Amino acid sequence: MGVTLLGLLSALLAAPASAEILFATSYNDHAVTSLHLNGSALSVVSKSYDCGSEPTWLTLDSSNKVLYCLNEGWGGAASITSYKPSADGILSKLNVLPVLKSPVASTLFGPKNGGLAVAYYDTSSFQTFNVGDAKNLSLLQKETYTLTTPGKVPERQDVPHLHDAVLDPTGSYIVVPDLGSDLLRIYNIDKGTTNVKEGTPVKAIPGSGPRHAAFAVLGKNTYLYTVNELSNTITGYSVGINKSAGHDHGGRKFIKAPAHELEFTRIFDFSTHGPGGSVPAGTKSAEIVVSPDQKFVILSSRGENLLTFPNLDPSNPTPLVSDPIISFAIDEKSGNLKLIQTAPAGGRNPRGFSLNKAGTLVASALQDDNRVVIIERDVKTGLLGKIVASATVGVGANNGPNYALFNE
Repeated sequence: MGVTLLGLLSALLAAPASAEILFATSYNDHAVTSLHLNGSALSVVSKSYDCGSEPTWLTLDSSNKVLYCLNEGWGGAASITSYKPSADGILSKLNVLPVLKSPVASTLFGPKNGGLAVAYYDTSSFQTFNVGDAKNLSLLQKETYTLTTPGKVPERQDVPHLHDAVLDPTGSYIVVPDLGSDLLRIYNIDKGTTNVKEGTPVKAIPGSGPRHAAFAVLGKNTYLYTVNELSNTITGYSVGINKSAGHDHGGRKFIKAPAHELEFTRIFDFSTHGPGGSVPAGTKSAEIVVSPDQKFVILSSRGENLLTFPNLDPSNPTPLVSDPIISFAIDEKSGNLKLIQTAPAGGRNPRGFSLNKAGTLVASALQDDNRVVIIERDVKTGLLGKIVASATVGVGANNGPNYALFNE
């Protein structure tokens, strides 16, 4: 299929010099959408259908100018697609590699971003790929996990569900939250290579279901924060290196603990709405991001529908319903968080969002409203402001855009 006629026509007209480029994945139109943000205008430029039936996640290699898209593949074969974005955001397919079903998140690692680590939700797997040549993707290493008994929430923890892959700030470790096993799986990267070895997993609170994670570095301190889907909590850890580690872990393929392992000390665990906060029944926490200046943690929550914001149609006085994006300030010395704001995400089901590098804008993908919005953000205070632009992404009633990413 490839790029639409809209994209080909748009390619003939260069984007305005001030325009920012974004990409968004969507389930219901099976596309990766390229968007231009120019002031208060967010416009669809093109759509690529080369990422398969259920595009769900984007990883940008800005240094090599390659975009990777994961396709969960529930409606067909799952895959990883590599793209070359043009100067105005038009995507050209480089390669498509069939993979296990249900890849949900990925991160680049290794020399020159030559490795891509992928977490698989329903197939309970972790895999790494050689992406040194984006036109010729290939599998490097793989591991599939099992559970001997279901977890505390058996309907969601019957098997391991790996849900994210995050590179640590030193580029030496990959952390993979496993929602089904209540674990943070840790992988050590062999220096100067794209080989990985599994270390000792970190036990999360039973029934919490860690979904996504984000690191923060403040001074000499490193922290990791996880947003937990099943308990609707956020957990904070201080992170160090345990130099005495180095024991074996069951003799699995490529699975031997490294000589030096990450060491995690839990600092706190409380509601996604702050200590003592409550959430409505049916709520599911989603994304977590640390701001570029490392001073704030920002997360999204789905299924609350308790907030409203001004209608995006100026002629319509009826406010729109929204789930929240929740912001916390990080205490540099302790890693503790202070709730500073609960703001509208711009609609319902904010499954994925991202910040631009300056930290001045948030791109929020609203899965149940077929909408991507851009929200202004004060870098100094960490507070979100008004919605400055929006665009329709997706078709039908719901199950639309699930992730939005700045091309930076």
